[in-house]
Amino acid sequence: MIAPKPEKLAPARPQAFSVPKLRGQRNEDAWQWSHKGVGALSDGASVSFDSASWARILVRHFARSPRVDATWIASALAEFATLHERESLPWMQQAAFDRGSFASLLGLQRCDKGQVKILAIGDSIAVLCDADRVVATFPYELPEQFDERPRLLSTNPAENAFLADCDLAADFGVQWDLGALDRPALLCVTDALGHWIIAHRDEEPSPIAALRTIASRRDFARFVAAEREAGRLRRDDTTLLAHWDC
Repeated sequence: MIAPKPEKLAPARPQAFSVPKLRGQRNEDAWQWSHKGVGALSDGASVSFDSASWARILVRHFARSPRVDATWIASALAEFATLHERESLPWMQQAAFDRGSFASLLGLQRCDKGQVKILAIGDSIAVLCDADRVVATFPYELPEQFDERPRLLSTNPAENAFLADCDLAADFGVQWDLGALDRPALLCVTDALGHWIIAHRDEEPSPIAALRTIASRRDFARFVAAEREAGRLRRDDTTLLAHWDC
């Protein structure tokens, strides 16, 4: 008698918590997770036109199809174009619409044998941990990098010209081996929390240990409020996707 093959389990969904910059204000962060082990996080730039919608479009597209190329970008742009009729907008909004909406894109794709591919365009970062120790961060490694102007994906095609001159996998990607770690964990965070993690990565207790204690939206909101009040966390939309069981 041939024993049945064990059922392949879908990757566990991450813990996901997010709070806006200010209470009652629209949160311009967005995230999406697929049953195929593909996840995405995006942080819409507040100074641009309707970046919240653009961020949501980017994460949906990546979760469905993690291969970012010219066709992928064109499809995302086409969806955004259906949301707004330019000629019906007030002239000031038309100018903002023409300048474009901007957002980061942090994509995660699980592969075989404990490998994870990361794509990062902008200042949202992935954090690889072994227990409570930060092993690696991508694309930023230093706190001061968050003070630089990031490259972001835009609804203005001219602002995406940099993509034509690069190899996305090499210039904006990294592959991590979770199997080489004893207690691997993977975090995806927007820039305010990314800066906080990197700035405090070598302190005791570890910032990762603090994040592990968060079990609910209320816990996360209290944590963010306390760190902002202490001046350690920048006031911005703040999102954490935590894959504690990798």
